[in-house]
Amino acid sequence: MGKRYHCEYCDKTMVATPAIVKTHNKGLLHQKLVQEHYQQYKVPETILEEESMKKPCSRFMRGECQFGSICRFSHYFPEQLQMLKEIVASKKQKQTNPFQPSLEDLYKKLQTEKSTKPSESDSNTIIYDKNGLTHIFPWTYNELFESYGTLPPSVRRVNLEEFYNSEVNEWG
Repeated sequence: MGKRYHCEYCDKTMVATPAIVKTHNKGLLHQKLVQEHYQQYKVPETILEEESMKKPCSRFMRGECQFGSICRFSHYFPEQLQMLKEIVASKKQKQTNPFQPSLEDLYKKLQTEKSTKPSESDSNTIIYDKNGLTHIFPWTYNELFESYGTLPPSVRRVNLEEFYNSEVNEWG
């Protein structure tokens, strides 16, 4: 049967000879589909830069342009270009705004507030054993579970007294 070549962009399979693959890759449909695929990954700055240099496509305005994204004329309406300009301007403003804290700063601030400020849910995360040791859990217990009656051990509130007289079996 011979080797086959499958084009992911066009979803077509063909004989894998160099001449056939080269002819396929030079085809208008293939180039259009490749361009449309990569267009979705472009940032607004790049799209605005490319499209603002192009003249408007008169065929696209009439709905007759068959070139699609590989057309050398712009397929963006003036309103769409204006919207892109606003998006790019807002991105630049966010980058230059010194009052916008970084993600690391926000995380550090959250951690310090969490460690210094006692919360109302501490009764659900802190338990004391009979020796006076404090155990702090990284989770909180939902009070709603109490209304369900008997719960499986994995969902029940941790009670240290249950662990004192328990038997430890060896696994394995």
